[in-house]
Amino acid sequence: MKKYKKKILKIIKWSAIGIFGYWFLSTLILGHTDLNSETGIQNFGWSGLDALFSDQQFGFFIDEPYKTNLQGVDGPYIFNDTKFWVNEKSKLENEKTDRTKPIEIYVNNKTKDKFEITLKSFYQQESEYYDLPTKLIAISDIEGNFNALHSFLINNKVIDKNNNWIFGNGHLVLNGDFFDRGENVTQVLWLIYSLENKAKENNGKVHFINGNHEIMNLYGDISYSAHRYIEVAKQISNKEHWDEASKFIYSEKSELGKWLRTKNVVEKIGNYIFVHGGLNKKIIDEDLDIVQINKIAKDYYGKKFDGKTKNLKEKLIVQSQSSPYWDRSLATDIMYKTVFFLNGASLEKTTESELEKILDFYNAKKIVIGHSVVDEVSTDYNGKVIKIDVKHGKKKNSAKTQGLLIENGIEYRVNGLGNKVEL
Repeated sequence: MKKYKKKILKIIKWSAIGIFGYWFLSTLILGHTDLNSETGIQNFGWSGLDALFSDQQFGFFIDEPYKTNLQGVDGPYIFNDTKFWVNEKSKLENEKTDRTKPIEIYVNNKTKDKFEITLKSFYQQESEYYDLPTKLIAISDIEGNFNALHSFLINNKVIDKNNNWIFGNGHLVLNGDFFDRGENVTQVLWLIYSLENKAKENNGKVHFINGNHEIMNLYGDISYSAHRYIEVAKQISNKEHWDEASKFIYSEKSELGKWLRTKNVVEKIGNYIFVHGGLNKKIIDEDLDIVQINKIAKDYYGKKFDGKTKNLKEKLIVQSQSSPYWDRSLATDIMYKTVFFLNGASLEKTTESELEKILDFYNAKKIVIGHSVVDEVSTDYNGKVIKIDVKHGKKKNSAKTQGLLIENGIEYRVNGLGNKVEL
């Protein structure tokens, strides 16, 4: 018995040494920062030794601004008739632009892709209800990954290599979280922007559903953004606080900000509901229809919810746990339950009977969600929930990139190579 105890203590001892050693070395080399992501101020920071070999400041920092840099091509950011963009030398430029003429967009990738956009003359609020077309493709959670989105659309014959719409009267649904984490957020947004008119000219339709990361960026939460986006926001807005600068970039003064404010958080196409996070029983208990959900969500675009409202309907739509763009009750697993538990909350799974009531309330048969990662596009609740958030491939033409195809009423998993498998 004593031998076993000694072995266990030895394992615990060396495990602790290993964990501490890893922490010490990684901190020494990579650094550590206690950073306020709203103000951009480091309460305490150590750059790490790797700063000696980069353009990052080296040393210890207390109550100092965290340095951010422009890195690679980005933009444009358009405010009225002024265009800002970051060139190949990572310098911010600006010029007056003719709003009636095409504007070139340069992509920050190895193949240096580029395409043109034409600015809209006005922005119209999206409808909530649509008939189901003969064919529809949906994809979500691209997160600034231009390579994945662009090649997926080409290989699934939504667009051709010249970015022309070839999907006829089909619909393309982009089910939230096209912001953050990636290196081509603005280019992804402009590609979608440009496809809207092209689809319309061919009797097709592009649906852009705002997810939690779109909402966060609208009110200036850049917790998940690459620092290059913070730096460009600071330089364009002339504001030092990260949240204020980022909020300005997607304010009503910018073209992308105006455009994003026309988008819904929930839409119904045929018998399918498309929503980024999900819908739960609390929302139908308050008799909130899709029009009301979108109105409340839009009233808060650009505003951070402080929880002070006494309006229960507003709380349900814009607070994190129950809101349509944060909800995970249709996609619970041990990882998400653990995260909720560590944050002092509980995650309750929607039951089959509750889902039936939700679908009946909205006169729908199925819900398509993103937000919660799955290994592959798949169904749950006996096919009534379709989950389409996967870890897309970083390279072009990747089978890891996946979406949903609904063609002649049949559902398929489609990938970045254009292959399809019936669900």
